[in-house]
Amino acid sequence: MPVCNVFTNPKFWKTFFLENQYSYDQIPDLTGKIAIVTGATGGLGYATVVALAAHGAHVFLACRSRDRAEAAIQQAQADILQLQFDHPNGHYPSASSAPAAEKGLTGSVGHSQPYPFQSSTFNPKLEFLELELGQMDKARAAAEAFLTKGLPLHILVCNGGIKNRPFELTPDGYENHFGINHLGHFVFTTTLLDRIRQSGPARIVILASFAHEMPSSSNPISFDLLRNPTTNQATLIRYGQSKLANVLFAKALTRRLAGDQVWVNIAHPGCTDAQIHMAVDEMKDNRSFYAFSRLWLKTSYPVKEAALTQLFCATAAEVEGKDLRGRYFIPVANEMRPNPVSENVALQEKLWTYSEQAARGEHGSKF
Repeated sequence: MPVCNVFTNPKFWKTFFLENQYSYDQIPDLTGKIAIVTGATGGLGYATVVALAAHGAHVFLACRSRDRAEAAIQQAQADILQLQFDHPNGHYPSASSAPAAEKGLTGSVGHSQPYPFQSSTFNPKLEFLELELGQMDKARAAAEAFLTKGLPLHILVCNGGIKNRPFELTPDGYENHFGINHLGHFVFTTTLLDRIRQSGPARIVILASFAHEMPSSSNPISFDLLRNPTTNQATLIRYGQSKLANVLFAKALTRRLAGDQVWVNIAHPGCTDAQIHMAVDEMKDNRSFYAFSRLWLKTSYPVKEAALTQLFCATAAEVEGKDLRGRYFIPVANEMRPNPVSENVALQEKLWTYSEQAARGEHGSKF
């Protein structure tokens, strides 16, 4: 039933027929801006890191593995250097049909063209920040480690997470998708919040998914099962709950930042070709899924194109110019109304309170 809820939803199919509204050429100069990207060593996170750093931002790759982060940093430096040779006039490779930015495009997050990577002396600023989203005390420690650097924080992209993993509890005792995708980011973000406020104008981007449409309206988040080691909930339901939690969190955070120069928005990147290839490999013995996935692959997004929606939320002058707050964007940078359940203020506040209690360890010991 949950999967049917998605595939029979007209909003799901609409994503494949909308025009792209943002391109790499529209990203402004980010020189002087500090950014953190979680889950930054591959896929969407890595593409986001390269784009932000190529446009001048000082980017922290927040992830678990130092080795993977350092390898990603080396690769990013090489990829950005290659841009200088491939695009000497400053035109970043556009994965979009959107028009290039007008000359002099400005915004309080970023300045105007030409792009920083044009300069032969440009040296991208990339650093590793150790972050374990599966343990709240470690997520808090990562945020505190950043705070000790005394730097502002202008862009936070909450990109990291897991999908379709077998059931297990995190070390804190929470269902793994909910614990990593939501609770880890909740603690990390709220610990950084005062610094982000002080750094305004700033952006917070929460990655969600169309899977947030999966949970039922009658029981959108099964709070009573989040710490139950014997739950038999389907993997897609558990993943969908975590993505709904991301949207609810972003909505509640937006309300709390209404008087600040901090713009919070939600990005659904769409299905990437890399994700579908992985799913096809994992499910190749399931003939019906395999056949459907081969068809689905034709409507998927290359990773660089999929990353444009979160980059729009993180960098577009339009976000501040039109005061876009708490909005849900689908590929590429098209606004859409999210699951109506996510607009339920009482549910947003219930999740916020539950998450604060979890962060304080008030839910007791594990089962």
